[in-house]
Amino acid sequence: MLLGYTLDAVRARIRARVAACLGLRVGTRAQIHPGARVRCGAGSALGAGSILYRDVQLLASGPGSFRIGVRSHIAPGGYLLIGQQRLTIGDDVAIGPGLMLFCESNAVTATGLFREHYQRADIRIGSNVFLGARVTVLPGSVIEDGAVVAAHAVVRGHLPGGWVYGGVPARPLHRVDGARPPSSSS
Repeated sequence: MLLGYTLDAVRARIRARVAACLGLRVGTRAQIHPGARVRCGAGSALGAGSILYRDVQLLASGPGSFRIGVRSHIAPGGYLLIGQQRLTIGDDVAIGPGLMLFCESNAVTATGLFREHYQRADIRIGSNVFLGARVTVLPGSVIEDGAVVAAHAVVRGHLPGGWVYGGVPARPLHRVDGARPPSSSS
């Protein structure tokens, strides 16, 4: 059992070295597991000790780029559509399985076809952030350092650090230290 895991890690490190030869800046001990697909623009980087697990798709094109900090990981099944935008993920970020992250997405418009209209914006995720399973992050979102996003939440906009968020759209549930958000009385 341990031997199989060790061989997977070795293969993942070799794949990361191959990606480095193709233009991705790769830190020491970074891993790209078999089945992960990385398409990157100039200036893209995978930090030291970071891991892209099986079936992660990280797709940038043209001037689009990403930077994933040190010791961060994206669990299996993550889909990150960067396009021509920029994605920044800080250090020590834990991303659960099935993440859907869109720097570009179809936009709702009153005229024309939806498939012809797009919303495009950079996404920034701070350091020491935890995104649960199947979280969706929409264009232009900012998640600050120390934030936690519960499974299946949809992130749109700005999430200050120090809070646990959940729901559709994501809203503060309680502080990381357990304190509740102020109730809104109308």
